[in-house]
Amino acid sequence: MSTRTPSIISTVLTVLALLATSAASILFTMVALNGFSDREGGPALLVSVLCNSGGVILAAIAAWRLPRWLIERFNWNRSIAIGISTLAGVVLGGGLSFAALFIGVLVGNTLWQAR
Repeated sequence: MSTRTPSIISTVLTVLALLATSAASILFTMVALNGFSDREGGPALLVSVLCNSGGVILAAIAAWRLPRWLIERFNWNRSIAIGISTLAGVVLGGGLSFAALFIGVLVGNTLWQAR
């Protein structure tokens, strides 16, 4: 049987969860950059958004491939494979989103120190 449907479900669920996580991360980055001028805050926020976007894309790729691997290699139930791959994608993307917050603040602080 096809493993395309579990991959699609897992990817959609992961991307929806990570969009909310990324929005929260960007909001926290904006709060952390409060007080920086536009010269430092703009590039820092852009770096944070780019890192969050990259994290969502990497997590979506992982969530697309993992159910197929779990179903074909280990003969797992489709529902369990969807749940595990969604959880793995959200943890991966959430970790990258958390790192993006610190990277954005680090870029802002570096630009502020360089003036």
